[in-house]
Amino acid sequence: MIWDTVKRDLLAQLHQRIDSRADVAERDSLRNLCAAFYGRFPAEDMRDRSVENLYGCLYGLLHLLRTRPDTSPRIQIFNPEIQSHGWECKYTVVAIACRGIPFCTASVRGELNRRNLTIHTIASSNLPITRDATGELVAVLTDAEGSASGLPEEAVLYFEIGRHSRPDELEELRQTLGEILEEVALVVDDFPAMSTRLQEAERQVQASHCVDDALRTEAGAFLAWLQQAHITMLGYEYLEVQGVGEPGQRVE
Repeated sequence: MIWDTVKRDLLAQLHQRIDSRADVAERDSLRNLCAAFYGRFPAEDMRDRSVENLYGCLYGLLHLLRTRPDTSPRIQIFNPEIQSHGWECKYTVVAIACRGIPFCTASVRGELNRRNLTIHTIASSNLPITRDATGELVAVLTDAEGSASGLPEEAVLYFEIGRHSRPDELEELRQTLGEILEEVALVVDDFPAMSTRLQEAERQVQASHCVDDALRTEAGAFLAWLQQAHITMLGYEYLEVQGVGEPGQRVE
């Protein structure tokens, strides 16, 4: 495909630019970030992009990743300009550094769609990253190095949306996206505990001999089916029912 050829040529030139321009201490991290991020970048979206802009965007993403003292997401919404950012884009950019957990990209995209903000480009990548004790970036690793290290992954989410002449007016959007990603983290972190509760519920249903066998079997099978990645559990509530009257007594 023609766009695949364009992408390969641009990335080859980008690697040359990294080797000739980047500080020696940052070259490996930039190469690995380039492979992870642009490797998944849609080939069609590479058209009309210069090597200078690709390099500037990549360097900006590395800067976004540079400091994360905690697991809170870092979010930037801006109009890239040569004078301020070293590269330019005709769209407004939403760039996010966050934990590498499920549902982040889809959740951000859902909020942008809800606001009727036109999305022109979406790219995301999970990254194995090493940091020092203060949260400063040490290195972006290769996938192989990340698998061997067992480090928790971080993620870069990148959106190009319809250009806003005053991106500073999108501060409320930035705050909302941060809240959404925090809620996603809560859901993901609670998933093991909720799965355990679901297993307990299945065992309790199977042990409820006061329920008709056919109904008990069907309910147990349904709960077992839910455990096979057929549901995204957002919360758990335990209800305790206190009976009225004596066992076997009919209550009108």
